[in-house]
Amino acid sequence: MNSVQIKQTREHAPALPTSSERVATTLGRALVVGMFALVALFIAHLAIEHFRNPGRFPISSVVVEGVYQFADKEEMRNRVLTQASKGFFNLDIESIQRNVEELPWVENAYVRRVWPESITVHVEEHQPIARWGDKSLVTAGFKLFSPPQLSGNTEPELQALVDSLPVLYSPERRHVALLKLLNETRTMLDAVEAPLEGMVEDDRRSLTLYLKNDVKVVIGHREVQKRIKNFSEIFRPYIAPVYDDVATVDMRYTNGFAMARKSAVSENLRVQ
Repeated sequence: MNSVQIKQTREHAPALPTSSERVATTLGRALVVGMFALVALFIAHLAIEHFRNPGRFPISSVVVEGVYQFADKEEMRNRVLTQASKGFFNLDIESIQRNVEELPWVENAYVRRVWPESITVHVEEHQPIARWGDKSLVTAGFKLFSPPQLSGNTEPELQALVDSLPVLYSPERRHVALLKLLNETRTMLDAVEAPLEGMVEDDRRSLTLYLKNDVKVVIGHREVQKRIKNFSEIFRPYIAPVYDDVATVDMRYTNGFAMARKSAVSENLRVQ
């Protein structure tokens, strides 16, 4: 009895698929997966094209943020709006940022999209701490920039700022070196209450300091720091008592200085 049952069980066992059948099944599944993948890619392509269509997601507002006084807000907005026609998803944020940072008063600009139709620009304005000649300004970070307002009719707020800044200039582009020297010199002269207003180099890098009331202090191009220090030491005992009558102080002497008085410009006082 048992042997017969075993025989019947073996006769009714399902036949295993052949290797060719397994290959066909695998190919069929791969084709189905591939078709689904193609459909998904096609749908994704349609979605991307839908969102990239500028007409569906136009930029309707540009918001300019930050603390700024002299940067031109309308010009910043115009530079952003040159790309607004591309639509929300087609904007080149880096290009917009570069365009805004090319404006004279803009030191840094940070641009971002704000869903669904806005662009926000956060602006950091240059903070000048010195003038460079008549047409440029220098920042604490040693950046030299030339706002167009300095070449025309300056607005009162900007004129007040410019008038309050010390003047630097050299025929060479030495604003970094002169700004560092200005900071060192101002520390020494502030200690003796000498009213420094600027410093200028000529084409031989000969330095002249300018004090309030058009007083010139000729330093020359040698031993600059030493001569400035010497001037700070002689200011109170020799210069301050007659300051209102001083025209020029020449520090290029080895063992002293020469002073020209406004009341007698042709008469020099030599102090040993």
